[in-house]
Amino acid sequence: MNEPEVVQVLNQDFLVKEIRFGSREGAPLVRQYTITSYPTYLYFAPDGALLYRRFGNASAAAPYLKDIAAARQALADPHNLSYYQAEYERGNRTVDFLQQYLTKRRQLGQVVEPALLDTYADQLPAKAFDRAADVQFILELGPVVGSRAYRLSHLNNKLIDSLYRVLPLSQRQAMNNLMIARTMSQAIATRNQNMAQEGANFARGTWNNDPLRGARAYENNMLDFYRLTKDTTNYLRQSSWFYERYYMNISTDSARKALAAYEAQQQEQVASRQRLLANGGRPPGVAPGAPTMIATTVRRSGPAPDFVNELNTGAWNVYLTGTRNRDYLSRAVQWSKRTVDLTPRAAYYDTLAHLLYRLRFFAEAEAMQQQAVAHAAPEGMSPQQFEQVLTKMKKHQPL
Repeated sequence: MNEPEVVQVLNQDFLVKEIRFGSREGAPLVRQYTITSYPTYLYFAPDGALLYRRFGNASAAAPYLKDIAAARQALADPHNLSYYQAEYERGNRTVDFLQQYLTKRRQLGQVVEPALLDTYADQLPAKAFDRAADVQFILELGPVVGSRAYRLSHLNNKLIDSLYRVLPLSQRQAMNNLMIARTMSQAIATRNQNMAQEGANFARGTWNNDPLRGARAYENNMLDFYRLTKDTTNYLRQSSWFYERYYMNISTDSARKALAAYEAQQQEQVASRQRLLANGGRPPGVAPGAPTMIATTVRRSGPAPDFVNELNTGAWNVYLTGTRNRDYLSRAVQWSKRTVDLTPRAAYYDTLAHLLYRLRFFAEAEAMQQQAVAHAAPEGMSPQQFEQVLTKMKKHQPL
């Protein structure tokens, strides 16, 4: 993006704005435009309608110039998103138009408002809900659980069962995850606890064959609802029970064995990939030139399975509530100590230091923050942010 030719072309026609990941300004954009990868580039028309999007970095100017050309082409397209939005505002509610409008929004990765999807479902004839293609179209747009679009799409239970039998697992999961995400997002935006419970119950139902995972999915979604609606009382009470049950009831030895097995699996995947490449991309025993179909999954070796990071996130979220309740803070300290025992990392030490500081255990807090500083550089992180916190701790200043 900083190549002179890219800068020159951008400055001819665009106002450029960089928004940082995790910033207050960026949070609503992440929700509105379903941003899941960074960096993401969004190109807008003068009226604010989204024209084009792409994510990922490139080491040359050409991909960015191609993006700019695509955005210009979309702006010149008489049937771009601006056109559809203007037509909708003028009252166009024909089925064909609404389907095209919804398809355009999905192509651009833009959230489909529940009212728009409900309007489309209301315009469909009754027989449409007996057609797999029409029902699947609605489900893939992520109807809010309990909404009119959701209820109409589920009128024919046999059809729903058939769809979920024949569609690939990845597609079924994508539909379910989108419905859960949209329902919880709408519940949070409207502070509607009943809607949140419907979404969380739907999430639980996706784990019919694993009741424990289902219960965990329900509770995790409700925790997000309480946290993001600033319902601190319910969040603290439920999070204490949640993390104690699902994360702290595993013995340290069992957790370490799980970590070791995870790391061994990662190393074997990497070694397998290296052996494959060394053999010209052929599995052992396959002669050169022989047709092969190879599917491999190689994960980048990480510091720990998700549960360690999630436990740290739970402890940090307790800190972020601003609570001074020593019982909740002490519980979070125990969770945080578990993370650094299992996987000593700068971020985990930083969480523990903050919690101890809130409890006014100043010497212990400083010691843990010094560990955060020490671990930062070996992990490829700048120690500066941790050093700034440490300086404040030594002076007993507010963090």
